[in-house]
Amino acid sequence: MPTIKNLLFNHDDDVRHTILERWGFDLSGDLPIQSLQNYVSQAIENGMVRELIQTLPEDAKRCLQDLKNQGGKIPWSQFSRKYGDIRVMGAGRRERIHPDREPANSAEILWYDGLIGKAFFNTKPEPIEYAYIPDEIQSLYKTVVRNDLHSIGKELVLPKGTVVQRAHDFILDDICTVLSGLRMGMKFNEIQPMRGPFSSMTIQRMVVSLKLYDRKKGLTLDAVQEHLTKPRAQAYYEVVQNWLQSPIFPDLLLMPNLDFGKNPPLRFAIIRQRLLSLLESIPTNTWWDLATTITDIKTTQPEFLRVAGEMDAWFIKDRQTDATLQGFEHWDEVEGAFIAFFISTILYGMGLCDLALDRKTGSMLGFRWCERRSYLQEEPQQPQEETTGALYTLAQGNLFISPSCSRSLRYQIARFCEWKGMRRGEYLYQITPASLQKASQQELQVSQFIGLLKKHQTQETTPGLLNALQRFEEGKGFAKIEPAVLLRIENERVLKMIQQSDLKKYILEEINSTTLRIDRKGKEHFQAKLTELGYLCQIDGEV
Repeated sequence: MPTIKNLLFNHDDDVRHTILERWGFDLSGDLPIQSLQNYVSQAIENGMVRELIQTLPEDAKRCLQDLKNQGGKIPWSQFSRKYGDIRVMGAGRRERIHPDREPANSAEILWYDGLIGKAFFNTKPEPIEYAYIPDEIQSLYKTVVRNDLHSIGKELVLPKGTVVQRAHDFILDDICTVLSGLRMGMKFNEIQPMRGPFSSMTIQRMVVSLKLYDRKKGLTLDAVQEHLTKPRAQAYYEVVQNWLQSPIFPDLLLMPNLDFGKNPPLRFAIIRQRLLSLLESIPTNTWWDLATTITDIKTTQPEFLRVAGEMDAWFIKDRQTDATLQGFEHWDEVEGAFIAFFISTILYGMGLCDLALDRKTGSMLGFRWCERRSYLQEEPQQPQEETTGALYTLAQGNLFISPSCSRSLRYQIARFCEWKGMRRGEYLYQITPASLQKASQQELQVSQFIGLLKKHQTQETTPGLLNALQRFEEGKGFAKIEPAVLLRIENERVLKMIQQSDLKKYILEEINSTTLRIDRKGKEHFQAKLTELGYLCQIDGEV
């Protein structure tokens, strides 16, 4: 964005004088262009601009807030329709009517205070004129206006019968689960369950955004290793920051009941940041009423999603009723519903806020920013001490891993096992010959797996399991349990006749002189042949 110096340079000389005088400077005579930067630096260092922002009228503050919400710039045609235009006049007329003292609208207030400018930006297919906030003003705004604006909504006193759902950083565990499943060759819809509220397909979008996975090339192994080996707090901060800035994570499109069809490209990051800026004045660790919050946003900042003409231009459908939700009259079904979804699913799923639900209906009453909210703005100063969870094996080759274990360790263990879901809050995997064979195809050695178990297990592994793994490694085979269809006949002569008939192609193995193991595809053929030979044949219903 242009700087304040750029803004002043593009003004007429009398407007420059007006702005600097409003910043507290006593000017006389000419104003050399080369001295502009000195005035700008003094105004910022002495707090003059900060004070000007703090004393703005409420309408002008909302105008500045809107510009900030949209990344610091809005097309001038759209901006002027909503907040008014700057009256065109020369220096003589400005001297007569003093628009700086009697501004016609919010735009003129900010214009003659030097807080906004107008400039053409390079856009396709042709340059467009924008209203913008200079860089230095945007930086000041973050610390001034955020504290000056009134909070939306109101505090919530939890009624009886309220169920509290506390947020956790489960998204890290679910990212690890998805990465492990993909490394094992599983499809996304097979990787279940997730520990948090996001589906594996939603986590897929997250790992793509994090550049851990490419839909064409698969896992980016170096990036995966780097992510999984970082301290948990640092990894969580990077996930939150990536989501905050991600242009491809589609918060809006995850809403189950709304179809946004073929509307213009949705700017997910801008929409996300607009809504977060509306919620940022709500205090941390305080329950906040959802319904009042939505109502206040509708009243004060309704255009955080569909801006100006987009209210009528976008075609949105309700998937349940197939009704078209077009225009401001459907704000509650679109923007209102998105606010509720964003808080209850996105912010909660990211581990940033707790939820208060009605015990009987399950409807959301309110929410509470939790301490992890700080990760939206601040990197953790010191890594938290990593906890060590349980890793142990039981009968049947079942292996349990606590979520408190290192994510990198679980990822390595998973490559040797089959994924069985979660049991009693722990991840369950099973060691099988097929999983070990698949690992060997990825050039993994069973000896590596044995080394992981010996080093990290928190309960002693039974000697039998280690012996079995060792036998497999040495190629000494393994036991196999499988279903079988057996044919039993007491008359050995009849059995010989069957073996010499055209049914022999269905005989898999001769168990003994009266028993054959047969292919289940030949059951009816054997039944017909035995009837022909004078023997009734009963087929077990479970076979």
